[in-house]
Amino acid sequence: MSAPAIRLVAFDVAGTTVNDDGLVVAAFKVAFEKSQPELWPEKGAIWTQYAIDTMGQSKIHVFTELLGDIEKARAANVAFEEAYMNEVAEQGISPIAGTLEIFAHLRERGIAIALTTGFSRSTLDPMLFELGWLGLIDASVTPEEAGRGRPHPDMLNFLANKFNIQSPELVMVVGDTAADMQSGVAFGATNIVGVLSGAHDQETLHDAGATSVINSIADLSSLI
Repeated sequence: MSAPAIRLVAFDVAGTTVNDDGLVVAAFKVAFEKSQPELWPEKGAIWTQYAIDTMGQSKIHVFTELLGDIEKARAANVAFEEAYMNEVAEQGISPIAGTLEIFAHLRERGIAIALTTGFSRSTLDPMLFELGWLGLIDASVTPEEAGRGRPHPDMLNFLANKFNIQSPELVMVVGDTAADMQSGVAFGATNIVGVLSGAHDQETLHDAGATSVINSIADLSSLI
C-alpha cells in the first residue's frame, strides 16, 4: 500500500530556507549585552551556547528560560529583533540555494507551502517582504499566533487546521534544528526532514526524530 500523498510542506525559515550566516547567534549576543550588561561578562558564554542548543525554539521562550523573568525576557526579545533586523539590513538576506526551485516544484504538484518560525510576526514579515516571498508561500505562522513555539506541535496543528488536513501523515516537516524535528514528532508527522544547512548536525537531527537528513533543501524533491 503506497504512502498517502503529501498535501503540505512546513518549512523552517533561518537555516532551512533562508541563509543564516551566524546572524541569529550574533543577534542573541547583542540582545544579551544590551539587556543584561552586568551579567553578560559572566554568563555570556553559557547563554550563547544555550541559544545555539535551543535554536529553532521561540525566541521569547529561550529568553524566559535563561532570565527567569517575563519582563526581562520581553526586553531581551525586543533587543534581539532589533539586532537581527539591523544585521539583515547590513548584510542582506537571501534564500538558501534551491529553495525557489523547491517552491516551484511543490506548486506544480498542488502541494501547499508554509513557513514556521521561532521569530515573531514583526520580524518575519519584513523578511518575507525583503525576500519577495509573500506571493510564493501559502501561509506562515509564528509561536504567538499558534499558542506555543517549538518543540511543541502548536504551529503545525495551526497549519493543519488552516488547510483542513485531518492526518499528520499528509504534512512534511522540514527544518535544521532538533526543535524542528521534535515538533514534527509531537505533531505525529511521518515525514520529518532535517537539513544540514543550519544549526544542528546529522546525529542531533536523527536523535531528535528526523526520518531523513539531507544536505539542504535543494535535495528535497527526491523525498516528495
